[in-house]
Order: sequence, then structure tokens, then C-alpha cells
Amino acid sequence: MRFLLLFAFCLIAEYIFIESFFRLGGIISSIGWLVSIMFILSFFVMMTFFRRKSNDYRIAFYAFGLMIFSSVPALFYLIPGLLFLFFDNPVFALIGWALAALIAFGIFLGIVVGRWNWKVHTISPKFNNLPEFLKGKRIVQISDIHVGSFFGNKKRVRKAIQMINNQNPDYVFFTGDLVNNTADEMDEWVDIFSEINASNGKFSILGNHDYGDYVQWKNEDEKRQNFEKLTRIHDKIGFVLLRNESIKLGENTWLLGVENWGKPPFRQSGDLNKTLSNIPEQDFKILLSHDPSHFDEKVEGKTSISLTLSGHTHGMQFGIERFGIKWSPVSFKYSKWAGLYKESDQFLYVNRGFGYLGFPGRVGIYPEITVMEF
Repeated sequence: MRFLLLFAFCLIAEYIFIESFFRLGGIISSIGWLVSIMFILSFFVMMTFFRRKSNDYRIAFYAFGLMIFSSVPALFYLIPGLLFLFFDNPVFALIGWALAALIAFGIFLGIVVGRWNWKVHTISPKFNNLPEFLKGKRIVQISDIHVGSFFGNKKRVRKAIQMINNQNPDYVFFTGDLVNNTADEMDEWVDIFSEINASNGKFSILGNHDYGDYVQWKNEDEKRQNFEKLTRIHDKIGFVLLRNESIKLGENTWLLGVENWGKPPFRQSGDLNKTLSNIPEQDFKILLSHDPSHFDEKVEGKTSISLTLSGHTHGMQFGIERFGIKWSPVSFKYSKWAGLYKESDQFLYVNRGFGYLGFPGRVGIYPEITVMEF
């Protein structure tokens, strides 16, 4: 229902946007026709992609990008556009078009530049119970690679992996969503992601996209084989995949990794009780859990886990983190959607994602490599 209401609202904004061009007539009306064609064409291409259940994302992603490029500026035009249509004063239209053009330019930059603009975020959370073993250690976290979205841009991705290695991490933790849908997406990328270095080890978990739940398989056996291949790929690129498991990193220090646990409709395969079994209550624990909603529902105030690392939200790949402002539309769904959060003595860090999904760009919320210094 929420999606339908949002879609209806977008259609109304699009109508007002286009109608304003037609109202002024002349050559300006041709812009209205162009925007209309862009919106209708992109919508048609996307629907065709979903009906075919194809794994070739390129056409659908760029169709979605075209839809965003033609519709989001209309949302920012809405209020000036209504004033123009009501008062018939072209000044309001000019103000609205200037605002829409600015947003359109930002979206264009997000597609061309933003999705490749990796940022290193360095944090130093302070713990009262930090063990001696972790003092001085550097941990890199990456999340949401979505390798099927990179479309063979190996040179750019290799640049980001070099950025990871330049941090000289003791550990690298990957918090899920290696692929968009199928293990085959990783076939041409194994060598490149094997280049990630960590002096003491690399560990990973699964995200909601790693199970093949969003693919129309011929049968369950085909889905199972895909999943088994994906788990083997983690080993091929040098990561220890934790599936509701724990591993002792050092004295009084444990790493926990759960399978995906999210609020419906996302799967809840994570078993935190099983993962915590046989771990001393007083020891320091780091949890890898893909979906940050797991922290609020199962971790905070219910366990002695000191640090949880998550991803999943991508910061919706759209928002603002400047001038003391931190906002994204994804904040309406996730109260903890990017960066460091503290509840009592427990920390959660939500990584903004290494890759992208759906919209082939990032506007204001850039791909992230997280560095934790202890």
C-alpha cells in the first residue's frame, strides 16, 4: 500500500512537471514531450525486465536510472509547479525548473562519478572492556558488494581494493550481499577480490541477496547448487564464512557471524543463541550481522555483545551528509541507517555499502570502506 501511494504521488508530481512545460507552449513544450517519453520508456523497459526474470541487470539498472533522472526532479518541482499552475506566474515555473535542473545534475553526477567515489570512514569507538589483544588493531569493514552491478568495471573496483589494502588492516570483515542474485556473478571477479589483504585474517557473513531468494529457479535443487557455489566462493577469495558461528580471535576476544536476520519480508536465518553458545559472558564480542534491525530486535539490551557491524541499507544511495546534516529517505524505514550508533555500552556501525543495487549511482551517500582503530 505504501508503495502504491508513493507511486501515485510521483505520478502526480510528474504530471504537474510536464503540464508546466505544455502550459507555456512553443519550443518549451518539446521538453515536456521529452520528459514524458523518458519516463514511459524507462518504466516499460523495467517492467519487461521483471517479467523475463533476467539476470542481465545492465538494461534494467540504466532504465531505472533514467526513471530516477526524469521523475525525482519533478518531486522537487512540485510546490513551485503548483504555485505556477494556480497563479499562472512563470516566475514560479522558472524557480522550480532551476531547482529541478540542479537535482537532475546531481543525479547525473551520481551515475557517472558517485558510484565509484569510495570514501574511507575512520572511527575509534571507546570501550570500557576492550581487551589487551585488540589494542592497536585496525579492522576494515566492507559490506554490500553486489558484484553483479559492476558490469566489468574491473579497473575502478581494483582501485577500491587497493584503498582497502592501503589501510594495512589486521582483519577485514565483510558483512554480506556479495552478489545481487546468483553465484555466477562472481565468476570473473574471484581473482580481483582475492587481492584483499589482512595480516590476521578475513571473515564474512551472508546477506539477504546471497541466498538466491529473488530468482525464479527451475527447482529447489538448482537453488541449492547456486547457494553451495556461493559459499565456496567465499573460501576462494580467502574469506572464512561464518554461518551462525563464532571464532576466537585472541585472548578474551570473539568474532561472531550470523546468517541474515531482518524484519519481514527479509529472511530470518540468523540464530544468535546458537552463535553465542559456549562463549564466556565477560569476553569481548564483535558481531557481524547484515541487517541493522537485528541490533535493535535481538542484540541491544539482550546480550553482552559490545560491537555489531552491519550494512544492508546502502544509505539508499541518496541523501545528504554535509553541513551538519545527515539525512536519507531510508531513515523512514531504518532509524540506524549509516555510521556509528551507541546504546548504553553497546555500539552498532552501519556501513553504507561497497557497491550499489537498482539505481546505478550514488548521490550524496557514497560507497564506503570503514576503518576501526582500537
